Amino acid sequence: MQTGRRSFFPIMVMTLVGVRAQFAGQQRQGPIPRIPRIPDATRSNGSPENESAPPRRDPKEQLKENQKNLRRDADHLLQLAQELKDEADKTEQTDVLSLSLVRKAEEVEKLARQIKSLARGA
Repeated sequence: MQTGRRSFFPIMVMTLVGVRAQFAGQQRQGPIPRIPRIPDATRSNGSPENESAPPRRDPKEQLKENQKNLRRDADHLLQLAQELKDEADKTEQTDVLSLSLVRKAEEVEKLARQIKSLARGA
């Protein structure tokens, strides 16, 4: 009788481990369930949106446009920097700057960052 009790617990543990392994194997064997796609009501042909992506632009054309924007922004930066210098020259106080001078400096800084990102091609 005592050998029956001693073997009961190990048999139960082995059975539970086997059942767990069997269920884990069944879950991994099946295909991954996918969410069905619902066609967009605004599209007439019902095709997915990613198939009708707009064609890519020509890299040379993109570079020309970036160069044009770069020149335009550089001219604007030069004009703002000149205005900033003129306004700084007009300021008589050395310990306090005017609010318009600070705003102009921030605008120059923002435009300089824009030019930097255009020059990098980002």
